[in-house]
Amino acid sequence: MESVSEFLSSATFLLPLGGFLKAFFVAMFGLNLGVILTWVERRMRGMIQDSIGPNRAAIPLPGPVAGGLAFGPAALGAAAVVGLWFSLSQDGGASAHPGWGMIFTQAATFLIWAFSAIMARIVRERGAENAFEEQFTDLGEPRGIVVAGILVQLALVALGVATVGTGYEQAFTDACFSGGMVLLVVVMLGTAGYVAMRLFPEKEVRLTLLGLLHPAADGLKTAFKNDFEPEKGDKLLYQLAPWISFFPVLVLVAVVPFGPALCFGMADGAIDFFTFQGIEAVGNTCEAARFSLQVADLDVGILYYFAMAGTAIVGAALAGWASDNKFSLLGGMRAASQMVSYEVTLGLTVIGALMIFGTVRIDEMVRWQTENAWGIFVQPLGFFLFLTAAIAETKRVPFDIPEGESEIVAGYFTEYAGMKFSMFFFGEFVAVISSSTLMAALFFGGWHLPFLTADGISVTLGETTYFSAAIEPSALAVLGFLTMIVKVVALCVFQIIIRWTLPRFRYDQLMRLGWRKLLPASLVNVMLTAILILAVQSAGAQMQAVVAWLGQLSMLTLGLGFLAVLIGLLVFLITPRKKQRLVVSSAARYVEAMGGVRSLKMEA
Repeated sequence: MESVSEFLSSATFLLPLGGFLKAFFVAMFGLNLGVILTWVERRMRGMIQDSIGPNRAAIPLPGPVAGGLAFGPAALGAAAVVGLWFSLSQDGGASAHPGWGMIFTQAATFLIWAFSAIMARIVRERGAENAFEEQFTDLGEPRGIVVAGILVQLALVALGVATVGTGYEQAFTDACFSGGMVLLVVVMLGTAGYVAMRLFPEKEVRLTLLGLLHPAADGLKTAFKNDFEPEKGDKLLYQLAPWISFFPVLVLVAVVPFGPALCFGMADGAIDFFTFQGIEAVGNTCEAARFSLQVADLDVGILYYFAMAGTAIVGAALAGWASDNKFSLLGGMRAASQMVSYEVTLGLTVIGALMIFGTVRIDEMVRWQTENAWGIFVQPLGFFLFLTAAIAETKRVPFDIPEGESEIVAGYFTEYAGMKFSMFFFGEFVAVISSSTLMAALFFGGWHLPFLTADGISVTLGETTYFSAAIEPSALAVLGFLTMIVKVVALCVFQIIIRWTLPRFRYDQLMRLGWRKLLPASLVNVMLTAILILAVQSAGAQMQAVVAWLGQLSMLTLGLGFLAVLIGLLVFLITPRKKQRLVVSSAARYVEAMGGVRSLKMEA
């Protein structure tokens, strides 16, 4: 038994396990986020075109089963919180882990106001059904509850900052560490218990998961659809094309870090995963063992990304040629010419960033941005060119010429059905995720937040530090990971919004934009970047100090921008809602909704 336990705790077992978990996470992240993006696109289409949204798919469950599904995860989560609290208590408690107390308190506060806002809305719509629900009738509008909850969370943060360095710091930390944990467990069990109690007596509960079951049902349906294969097509290439189109875009993100590198100690010449020493960020470099949050920590870095992205061109071309269909052949030729054209621009826009970062490793690019400025500030033109070329590479509106249904039916996958069609369809969403992941790492600092260091938050301008607060290293690692996820999701949703905003280009317009507009602009960007780098390097120490100060100013701009967005959100929530206008799909229904048309007397 000792030998087995020693093997399970050794680097020989933990290193391959860590690699497997990273690869599994990237695959599941891409696939599940792709499902969510299909749901987002369906919701947008439902709102814009006045059609039925993706809320029809549901799983009918008996009330006791639905209640168990509501309470079970909450009970497991509460048990995990209690176990974490005991583990932290054994390792020094609140004194050694002050950040976790604030995390417990903030999570409990969020659950309280979120549940209250949801219940207030439900009670306003259908009325209170018991004495407990009557308590929510006096809380006011759900928007007001949300505003109050956000203000309380900000007040807790301000109170924690105000007590730093005073005699009340330890008392506040202990109260958050123990009281926050108890409050979080009570809120988790209480809210889930009430939901389970309401669902238990029901005969049938329709589980929709906000419509997320609809894309899942679509995927299950395509798995059992009748497959089709053209009689005169190339059977081998026809079967191979979907795989070549799908899997390269899924493995593109293998070289992108999803969080800061974790620093561990060494034991007997191997990495010791039980001695966590913090994260690799501004002010700290791993001295012993470094565990990166990348699937493949390759020296070629971004070159791997472009090498794998280029193989997707082959899949589209093969699909069009092997289908023995003139529309598919036209779609394949369009896809190949479009993707080759815009991949040239895509590569040239990155050249400027490579010149500034001085490396092809994406993790080192992110590290440069943490120490200087985000890529969006040092390469603004490069970002907009990269965004345009990336959308064209995904073959989505307004660049969906290879599959224009008004011209060539469905393009290069016209002859595909069932799961093969789904691989082409889903591959486009995965390509959106891959491009968004790379954009987040190259231009938006990856996992970095403004003024975030290896020890916490330090607001420094020039030689003066205006604010400093220590944060638990493990909390910093989790914060960096969540920051990267939020940035990727935001960029994905932004590309989905573009899909419902811009009209489709003509084929000649698309090629003209790529070769006569974007390509020269990317070359100009490379030239301007080289001139600026030479100018800064030859200007002397004073100019370099000014550039460093501009980098700190960019971080301040980001911080103030975040506060402005938060204030704007609060103002939006406080502002009373205006009367909603009815969204209709025809002129006749619109006239009827607006009160009809006045009829005048006929005159000679």
